[in-house]
Amino acid sequence: MKRQIGFRNNSFFVLSFLLLISTFQVYSEEIKVSQDSTFCFVGDTGNVTEIQKEVAEALANSDCSVIWHTGDIIYPDGISTKDDPRFITNFLDPFKKVFDKRIPFFLTLGNHDYKKEPRSYIEIAESNSLIVYPNNYYLKNYGRLCIFALDTTIFDKLYLFYKRRGQANWLSLKKEQVNNSCDLSIAVAHHPLFSSGDRKKATPQLSRFLETNIFGSFDLYIAGHNHVLADEGERKGTRQLISGTGSLPGGSPDKQPEGKFNVETPGFLKLELEERENKIVAEYSFVQAKGNKLLWKGVKTGQGIRDNN
Repeated sequence: MKRQIGFRNNSFFVLSFLLLISTFQVYSEEIKVSQDSTFCFVGDTGNVTEIQKEVAEALANSDCSVIWHTGDIIYPDGISTKDDPRFITNFLDPFKKVFDKRIPFFLTLGNHDYKKEPRSYIEIAESNSLIVYPNNYYLKNYGRLCIFALDTTIFDKLYLFYKRRGQANWLSLKKEQVNNSCDLSIAVAHHPLFSSGDRKKATPQLSRFLETNIFGSFDLYIAGHNHVLADEGERKGTRQLISGTGSLPGGSPDKQPEGKFNVETPGFLKLELEERENKIVAEYSFVQAKGNKLLWKGVKTGQGIRDNN
């Protein structure tokens, strides 16, 4: 009798294990991201406000396949540990509808996320497959599209100088490795190089890093930090876009600069790819959260990774 009970129990556990594996395989397929996906970018979402709620609702009702976060995930000072309740109250709960749709978030960190323990985000991502953050800087390839997630806070803050060389060396190596396979190149980070609104220009040490490694080398540079939606135009062949109105919009110029777009409206940036004459073309648009209204759109043809010297 005992053997029979043991066999039944073992069969139950084997069946449960197989079901778990099957569920995981389906789960993995659901969050798969490809070159044909719709990529969305949102930033500075860290305050629990009505604006944050509005933006989260818009993203949940959008056609976004994947969302990249441009930093400042938790205001005012990041999180202390992976179990910090503010990660739930300020991020998981507000974006619950997004997660319920199996839309993954790829994170970059902002200056506010650095104020306590930035490594906590890596530990959170290790146990949540809908949150992607393997390191403070990393590379994701989607066919002929490559996206580099970077950490600009270490260049913005002087006291973090000792972290800079590791990322700079890694970036140089990875750019060489994907040079022949990357037809559209995007760098995503928190701090912009320049702005037509408030916060006119990055700090000297951050400007040096961006001018040397990003502008003139990548097709698109997408940032947050400035609480605006902005298309700031091109510099050395790199177009800078800003998406930072996730919870605290503000900082647009009183008068719109000619040929540029800079508004402090709650919303996000959306990017879709298509092939034209054997080149990858990014069609990007800024979307207002209220009413899913299209505010501005543009096109960028990929040139891959270039030598900016």
